[in-house]
Amino acid sequence: MIRITTNGTMRTYRSSLMRASNNLSTARNKVLTERNFTTYVEDPAAATQAFKLRRAFSRNNDYLSNVKDLKSKFTAANTAIGTVEKYVTDAIHEMVDRAENDPTGDGRDPLGQVLQSTADSIIQTLNQRYGDCFLFAGSDGLNVPFSWSKQGELLFRGVPVDSGSATGLPQGTPPDPDAADLDSYPGWADYYEDNPDFAKLARMSYEHTYVDVGSGLSENADGSLNPASAFDGALSGLDLIGYGVDADGDPKNAVSLIKRLGEIYSRCDPTTGGFADGDEEVAERLRGKLEDSLAGLQNAYVEQDSRCTYLDDTVDRLTDAGYSLSEQITGIEQVDMADAITEFLYANYCYNSALKVGSDILSQSLIDYMR
Repeated sequence: MIRITTNGTMRTYRSSLMRASNNLSTARNKVLTERNFTTYVEDPAAATQAFKLRRAFSRNNDYLSNVKDLKSKFTAANTAIGTVEKYVTDAIHEMVDRAENDPTGDGRDPLGQVLQSTADSIIQTLNQRYGDCFLFAGSDGLNVPFSWSKQGELLFRGVPVDSGSATGLPQGTPPDPDAADLDSYPGWADYYEDNPDFAKLARMSYEHTYVDVGSGLSENADGSLNPASAFDGALSGLDLIGYGVDADGDPKNAVSLIKRLGEIYSRCDPTTGGFADGDEEVAERLRGKLEDSLAGLQNAYVEQDSRCTYLDDTVDRLTDAGYSLSEQITGIEQVDMADAITEFLYANYCYNSALKVGSDILSQSLIDYMR
């Protein structure tokens, strides 16, 4: 036989009332916050999964921010490259053609001045800023990339762009001077040693600024970064206009070619337009090389455009991933409002019932009789 005492009944009632009050408070918080849980202890499994998803969502947002910045940067670069391409095209088809046309030969001197101004305009375009950095400065975005020396030489970060000699010039694209397999490129090791300024230019053309865009950043076996796992955000004007000299000793970059043609036409007779001794053959040779340089600019534009397309696709991919992660987080953390309201109403009913039962089992005090 169980003995029911007044104190035992009171303890049981207070415990039940507190439980009903806590249940009501929890149900009310779910309705107000629209969350399944507000602390880790309420649902450790769901909270752990939500934490992992939120961490992935945060990383995805970082990647998306990086890619959007790169997209804006490369869009600005494409615009600049298009401007440079137009300058070179105009220099070939409107100025050089006119200068080589005999009926307008007496205008070669002013056209030469225009060509030299065009070279300056191209350099100004390549020296434009993007934010706080110079767009085409490679990995050193804090310093002006291109400048003219007192002697009129084109410089890239202080190094003459037309460095190198025609003597002993190896075939093919210059390799990275610091490459471990440099000896596998015939003649280049000796050429770099004989032409240190050209070696500096080659090193600067191989500079990289890798950015993590969510492509699975990884390292090679030797601890170096795997280039395929990141995006190279560096833009170098050297890769755009070229550097060094060819087998004839002529510049490989469009700006120097335009400037040199301008100097040749400026030396022409202002009355008859006649060339100075030997200049006509040189002008014809340089014009052909300027057209080749234009083809290189067009290829660079296409390459940059493809990189912009890759960034556009990456933005779409990361945006979709963000939506997917957001939906998963919502599915774990957010309550079903119909269930939450039903739970709240039931908890409120239980709490009110507990209060009503309490009024029946609690004895009245002296204050109750004094009303």
